Amino acid sequence: MRTLAALCAFLGAVPAFAHDVSRSDSKIEIEGREVRVTLTLNLKELLSPAIPLESFRLDRDVGLVFNAVRSHFIVSSPALPVSTRLEDYSVPGGSLVRLRILYTFEQPVTALTVKSTLPEIMAAGHQHLLSVRLNGTLHQSILDARTTEVTFSGVQSTNLQTFIRFVRLGVEHIFTGYDHLAFLLGLLVATATLGSLVRIITSFTIAHSITLALATFSVVVLPSRLTESLIALSIAYVALENLLDFRAMKRYYVTFLFGLIHGFGFSSALREMDLPRSGLALSLFSFNLGVEIGQVTFVLLIFPVVHDLTQHGWNRLKPAVSIGVACLAVYWFVQRAFIG
Repeated sequence: MRTLAALCAFLGAVPAFAHDVSRSDSKIEIEGREVRVTLTLNLKELLSPAIPLESFRLDRDVGLVFNAVRSHFIVSSPALPVSTRLEDYSVPGGSLVRLRILYTFEQPVTALTVKSTLPEIMAAGHQHLLSVRLNGTLHQSILDARTTEVTFSGVQSTNLQTFIRFVRLGVEHIFTGYDHLAFLLGLLVATATLGSLVRIITSFTIAHSITLALATFSVVVLPSRLTESLIALSIAYVALENLLDFRAMKRYYVTFLFGLIHGFGFSSALREMDLPRSGLALSLFSFNLGVEIGQVTFVLLIFPVVHDLTQHGWNRLKPAVSIGVACLAVYWFVQRAFIG
């Protein structure tokens, strides 16, 4: 009973925004004494009480956003800048706001430290994706509530540092990707044998690895709104098959087809970072490995529980979980396709 309650609690606790993890990103260009930051964030995730989101007008309230960002996004080299100025702002789409901020220092910038406490004013679990071009070298980093500060110099990150950073990002992407977890859960409650599970997970892995690579290398890119809506529909379809006890084709064929769609969703984190082509292969491999580690960990934790409950006569487990997953999928689809 406690296990079943835990599964239900998982479904009830899933946020409305699914795997759309709270993120902002910045691209930093350094030229002499000037550091130009192009920072993009989602106003809907901004929790600052000083900003009236209900009546927000960019031309009137952009100063409030700038002040909030300036207080929680600090650039130094090693001293603080002598001036910080908002050069420009724009709305790239939806509730996104893009600020171009100019930091001016007394001396030419040869090393840069960035400190972000944005998680204090953004939605829970906020991540800031950072890319810095310094002395002709492009550096990337990820800042969050645990890692708030990073220093960049003319020395490029080692392959090991890149590997560790992107494996971590992949694992976090899965465990904050509640729609992907719901998709896996819908598959697990209807999988009876270990052999079937291996085929399903393998087909899903191969499929999403293909489209993750294609999207990251900009070979095939789908609009985010379309991808997220299709992911929601894929979850609803799996739940519906469970409830009707119907199979249009073998399950691992279904997971392969839908895995292609989920791969485009996985690619969003890498595409936002504008990674250099030179290190893209390692970043892609490391991120995909992190996704697999997170996915396999989830399956190893949940499948034995589901299997054990089913073996002990919990015949209502599959329909109960499938109904919950279907409700979430419908909600996500409506939110993504029509509300945005």
